[in-house]
Amino acid sequence: MKFYFIFLFFLLNCQVSWYHTRINPNQSGEIPIAEGGTLLGETGTSCFFSILKFQESGSSNELTQSNLPLIDTQFIENIRTNLKLKNTNTRHIKQIQGIPKSWPYTKELESFRTNKSFERFQQIEKMTIDPKDKKTLLKYAEIIDADTFLYPGDHPNLFDDIENCDTYYNLYYVRREKDNYNLVLFLISLGIIPTVNYENHYFIVFKRKAIERIPTLTTYKFGYRRVLTWLLLPTFNFFNEVENYNKDYRFIDHSKDQFLAALENKNSQPLPIKRLNPVYGDVLGGTYTSDSNLFTTQIPVDTRFAVIRDGKQNVSFFDPIHGLFKIQAINVNQKIQSDIITDGIEKTLKTFITTNLVEKIKKTYPKSGIIHETYSPDYRDGSYTFTLEIAKPDVEKEQLKKEYFVFSCFKSQSQIFILSRSIPNDTNIENLPKLAESNILDFYSQVNFQSRYIEPKPIDLDVTSTNQIKKDGNEEDDDDDLEEEGEEELAGGGGGGGGAYGEIDLGGLFSILKERTYIPRGKMDIKPGRFKFNNARFNAPKFNTGSRFHVKPGRTKNFSSPSKWRK
Repeated sequence: MKFYFIFLFFLLNCQVSWYHTRINPNQSGEIPIAEGGTLLGETGTSCFFSILKFQESGSSNELTQSNLPLIDTQFIENIRTNLKLKNTNTRHIKQIQGIPKSWPYTKELESFRTNKSFERFQQIEKMTIDPKDKKTLLKYAEIIDADTFLYPGDHPNLFDDIENCDTYYNLYYVRREKDNYNLVLFLISLGIIPTVNYENHYFIVFKRKAIERIPTLTTYKFGYRRVLTWLLLPTFNFFNEVENYNKDYRFIDHSKDQFLAALENKNSQPLPIKRLNPVYGDVLGGTYTSDSNLFTTQIPVDTRFAVIRDGKQNVSFFDPIHGLFKIQAINVNQKIQSDIITDGIEKTLKTFITTNLVEKIKKTYPKSGIIHETYSPDYRDGSYTFTLEIAKPDVEKEQLKKEYFVFSCFKSQSQIFILSRSIPNDTNIENLPKLAESNILDFYSQVNFQSRYIEPKPIDLDVTSTNQIKKDGNEEDDDDDLEEEGEEELAGGGGGGGGAYGEIDLGGLFSILKERTYIPRGKMDIKPGRFKFNNARFNAPKFNTGSRFHVKPGRTKNFSSPSKWRK
């Protein structure tokens, strides 16, 4: 019996595979990508276009996070980030096409072509119009900015001249090819005649300078070839370059990363596989869906260098360039519900944030606080947005170093949603309020919220004393698990909870602040090598158990840790 297993193992390893990448500059013939030269990096301002199809809210083919185009807005932002590091000026031009000429609110859309702010939502709420049209205006008020252009019908955008643009780039995903050769003969001959399967993905870049009328066309091809025959000796993966792709990480996702690397002229060899494997939620392409189905978001960072950490109702994304992005949904308890009835939503949100977020941060960083805040009653039925300045010790200069984060929260049914993201530290303090509003609205436009009603949890008057007893009784266990907890805080905290009634998760924020801070001895102490990502935990494969609870090998040791059960 063991012989059959050994024989089957040999058969499954009798294959040879390799990647096949080519570039076709201006239809002159395919050559290796490494010989294709640099396509970007022209002098002046480079303008990149992303195309959005206008869809009224509630339509059957409405554009959502689940059906975004492959070349999406985040792909363009990743290109711009790379060029910015090379001191190249860029602009992201969004084109919204297909607006019906009969749609009566085109002028209102045109009025949004300014820097984003919450004032535009106040204008919409004052309008007495059909609720469906109002919802459409609210959706595009989050998207449209000063670099957005609106076109009725299908507009030929390749030949438009835009002010302050020296070079124009339009990027498209064209088609996919996938097939097998000799599969029938392979089966008939019992594997003696080899079979070849392949897959190709094609991308096109239209490039045009401002003084030219005809663009140049460059085609990129990313594919692989796999030869399988039982006549070969076992290769044991020595000649098997192609990874085994699956539904969690598709070859099209890898091709998209390869395309981005080729545009950045990093094409000497194929990129390694980079999977973003959340513990609770799911990632498909560039979209993350929470385990609780309370929100879906476009991943707002470069997935090639990003770290993700999630709980059942929260998620954090981080990369070294874009910084920290975090979404969390908090179930409201009976006290919050009663406070809303007696004090109103504005005061309740401010009190909730002050008690559960600001005061906790001040315990670690005493000279931190809110430097700008605004309440918008017309946005999402009342949203509270504020800029948090965190002053932390700077070891080199022996003074306080300030970092800025923008937060925004609102209540919908039985959840309070909180969005937060970091702001560049070199931002002018005078421009900080406007930049914070614009940045958080950009983040809002990438998230779809799906709140639901939950019966409020009664207030437990004994919870404080009970928690204190447990804390005293398990103090020694906390010390034993300090090292492991410190590692797990890094990319966003949250653990399995994130949905506790009235509690805000601060794991991601504290982890980023700890990266460049030294605080002597204690739970926040940094030890050599502490700030490292445990890739095994992020990249561990899922087992399809047939249920919504996914088991991953890298997480099983948590169940033996007493501190994890106490959370």
